[in-house]
Amino acid sequence: MSILIYLILGLLTSLLFPPYFFLPLGFIIFPSLCLLLDLNKKNHSDLNIFKKFLIFGFGFFISYLFWLKNPFFVFEETKNFFLFFLLLIILLSIILSLIFTIILKLGKNIPTIFLIPLIFTSSEYIISLFFYGFPWFTFSLPLSSNEYLLFPLKSFGTLFSSYLIIQIFCIPFIFLTKENFNKELRYLLFFITLPIIILFIYNFTEDKDNLKTKKINLEIFQLNFKNNDKNLTSEKKLNTIIKHIEVSTADLLIFGENNFPYLLDDLELKFIRDSLKEDQVLIIGATRYDNNKYYNSLINITSTKVTYFDKKILVPFGEFLPLRDSLTFLVNIVGPNNYSKGNKKRIINLPNNVSFIPVICYEIVFYWKLLNKFNSKSNFVVNITNDFWFGNYLGPYQHFYLTKIRAAEFDRPIIRVSNNGISAVIDNNGRIIKKTELNKAQKFKHKLLFQEHNNYVNFHFVFKVYLFIIFILITIYYSRKNV
Repeated sequence: MSILIYLILGLLTSLLFPPYFFLPLGFIIFPSLCLLLDLNKKNHSDLNIFKKFLIFGFGFFISYLFWLKNPFFVFEETKNFFLFFLLLIILLSIILSLIFTIILKLGKNIPTIFLIPLIFTSSEYIISLFFYGFPWFTFSLPLSSNEYLLFPLKSFGTLFSSYLIIQIFCIPFIFLTKENFNKELRYLLFFITLPIIILFIYNFTEDKDNLKTKKINLEIFQLNFKNNDKNLTSEKKLNTIIKHIEVSTADLLIFGENNFPYLLDDLELKFIRDSLKEDQVLIIGATRYDNNKYYNSLINITSTKVTYFDKKILVPFGEFLPLRDSLTFLVNIVGPNNYSKGNKKRIINLPNNVSFIPVICYEIVFYWKLLNKFNSKSNFVVNITNDFWFGNYLGPYQHFYLTKIRAAEFDRPIIRVSNNGISAVIDNNGRIIKKTELNKAQKFKHKLLFQEHNNYVNFHFVFKVYLFIIFILITIYYSRKNV
């Protein structure tokens, strides 16, 4: 019976995330986990705890990441391999359970109401560092359901905000426990609130009034090319692109990831440059071939110049096959060639002293790898993607809302252009200004307003410092308590 409870709690946890956003469930799920954990850490073996939270993790990940099976069904050759997605689900569940067991063993004296957010946030952090693509698993994501809830991301970043939202969800546990935590809570909350107040003061004292506002007229093209449509030839695709370019009067034209239908083995692209009007800039995704290597690239084109950025964070089993010589049976899934990592700095300069941060597909989830001191003065982010692989329900919406929280965290507008949706202009507060529908060919124009930037906060570092401070304060508290 207890195993079933953990499975149900795991399944319900996924409902906090897009596209559901059933946030009131958090006030049931996390107090329940606190209560169960409080009993387990006193009366159960480590193996017992590991098994129970393994079931919780499986329930959560199988529901949250069920869309991972979709890429296998795009082509007939890969349909028989769809159960491979379960290996990742099981692996993530094991990691989550191990972290629960280890932290619970080391932190038995920490009040459970603080232990639960610490465990979940530590899991989020560890998984994001060691496993490709799973900063995708972040408890900041439920905040993206409402623009007013996104404010903590501006001050605290992704990890810190995850800790805060789980901590808030845990509050009803105070009324469920028989123990008197009042004294401990007053003491600990004082020291937890202190760094938060300091960060708020820092955020609000930062001078933003003197920043200059600029504007650019842009047009977004969501072409909705189907990857498995055999009747949609490369020639038809290119003609569609050229027609859109010829009738557009925007200053900046943006297409999706890999919308350019031919392999690029040079950067001449004269036929596209000739279609552009004077001072127009075109951004489009393409596969670039150079020195016997393939690159997933963002191509920036003007009438006189072509520049590019090659994707740096590649999708394993999508853009490259780890241990290709040993895993030859997976070639049907990945294809015969690996993509290579790019090595250019993540910034592209436009005319009139404007620059943007280029981001390709799921690179957008790696928040600590995108914004740095080198590109901190950039004006906005351009994220091109193709979510056709993600299915029609869970994956595209999770990817879109992860982009939404990144706009608030970076304090910059994000122009997101997906081949099949959802494409959008998102302002620097995470507010959706305009967007398209999923799986429809659409386009829209927008006058983008943006500011010059000088700010750069390494939130990943801030979170590590914060955890260290909390660890020291808890240690001091318990050492004094036991004197």
